Formats: sequence, structure tokens, C-alpha cells
Amino acid sequence: MAQLKVIVNKLNKRTGPITDFNDKSNIKGAVFKGHIFEGEEKLTNILGKWYCDQSGYYYWGEGLDVISLTSTNNTSPVTNSNLGKATIGLPKAPPEDLPLNETQCLKVARWMETHFGSKCETAVENTPFTKQLLYAIVCKETAIYIYKWINEYTPEEILSFCVFDASGDANGTRKAFPENTAAFIKKYGQTLANELITEANKTRALRGWGPKHWVYAGYGLFQYDLQHIQTDQAFFEQKRWYFIDDCIEKVMKELMSKWKNNTNDLFHTIKAYNGSGKKAENYANSVLQFLNWINKGI
Repeated sequence: MAQLKVIVNKLNKRTGPITDFNDKSNIKGAVFKGHIFEGEEKLTNILGKWYCDQSGYYYWGEGLDVISLTSTNNTSPVTNSNLGKATIGLPKAPPEDLPLNETQCLKVARWMETHFGSKCETAVENTPFTKQLLYAIVCKETAIYIYKWINEYTPEEILSFCVFDASGDANGTRKAFPENTAAFIKKYGQTLANELITEANKTRALRGWGPKHWVYAGYGLFQYDLQHIQTDQAFFEQKRWYFIDDCIEKVMKELMSKWKNNTNDLFHTIKAYNGSGKKAENYANSVLQFLNWINKGI
């Protein structure tokens, strides 16, 4: 079995392969973009590869991305033999909407190892965590963007580009402070807001987007959230996300605080690091999937 992700808007579920797309006779339903399930490659015909799920339904292979060649349910976790380190389990459920496939994940992890491995190793000494966990968090937080940049820009440039998350202004769903740019300006003023807006628009331009008058909410490789400005204003005023030492310090501080309430439970520590509810559970499942790939692949 492999873990498969639907990459087209709609993919028909069929009782068997076909050789002509006009044949609608064996359609029994559909799955939609982002859906993840388990299946195995059965055959190749004139239309390409066909995969079969555990219920016996067939799917056209060009509408799928193979996330993992081994099912997460059948794969043994990579245990952590280092004394004092957290046990690394498998995802509790197949993660939804993984931002990277296995190949992309490992590319980013190797980049992290090459440029920041020693600093990450030092940071996790005498903690329950490993540097590979930090790489896995990057894979979930920012790698969907940076893996496209690592052959074009220096590590220092990439660090400076890591201004993401327009929640609040883009979709109005942000609950943490600041709820939007207006709320930020009301408390911290237009001058600091303009500085952060300029940083966000540099990254927007890099992504091919026009400027917006929005204060973004996530800063750095690990996406230190803007809500922390209430107790850590200097990080944002001084643009400390440009520096890997500061980024690592923030993520480690947050992980350690969550570990205290979830001792010996890496899944719930990662979940709490992100928040609560189903989205945070999926976050933890995604990070654990990346972590297992990284531990086996580098």
C-alpha cells in the first residue's frame, strides 16, 4: 500500500480501470483535491497507471500524488535510541493536505542539515527533542515556499523572506491578537506597522503577488507568531527572524513549555505547539509524518 493524495479538483472512483474517458459506466462516486487515502498500483494501460484502494475502487494515476510508498499504518516508527529523547511515533491518522511530498521534505531537511544542522544540534542538547524535529516543523511551517528558493538564494536571504500568514486581513478568521492590521496599528502605531508591511510585501513580490497594506502574522523559519509582540516587541522591531539563532531560540522555548504539560508525549506536545482542535491534530500528524521520513532519509 502507498499513501496517495488527490491533486486534481475531482477524481472519479470506479469499479475498474477504463481505456476511454468517455466511459462513465463504472463510476461509483468521486474524491476531491487534497483527499488522502491508501491504495496500491494495480496496472498500466493506454491512459496510464491505475491505483486501487482498500475497498476495491480504482483511480486514475495522473490525478494522484504518491506521498509515501509505504502506508503510515503499516510502517514501523523510527524509534529514538538517544537517551533522554522523546519516543517518535507514527501519525495517529493520515495527515491531510501535506504541503510537501517525501522527496521535497528530504530536500528541505538536507538544506537545514547543511546550513543550520550544528546550531540545531546544540539547541536540542539536554532536551527531549532532536534537530530532525526542528527540520520537520520547518517542513510544515514554511518549506512549501522555501524549497523552491534553496537553489536560487542564500540561507540568509531565505531567512529574511520568511514572512507569511495573512490571516485576519485575507480571510478574517484570526482570533489571536492582532485580529487584523487595524488592531495592530491601534496598539503599536503606523510606523512599526509600515515596517512590517514592507517586509511582507518583499515576500509577496517574490511570490509574484502585488503589494497589500497588511501586517502579516508569521515570522521566521518556524513562523513565530505576531501575538508574541505583546511580550517580545524587540524580535519584530529588530527583524530578528533574519537570524537563525533567534528563530531556534523561539521554537525551542515554545516546545519546552508545551512538553512540560505533555511529558513523554511528542504528539500532544506538537499539537499544543500549534494550538488545539482538529487543525492542531492534523498539524501534529503532518510533523510526525515529516519526522519519520527525515529520520529514514537523511
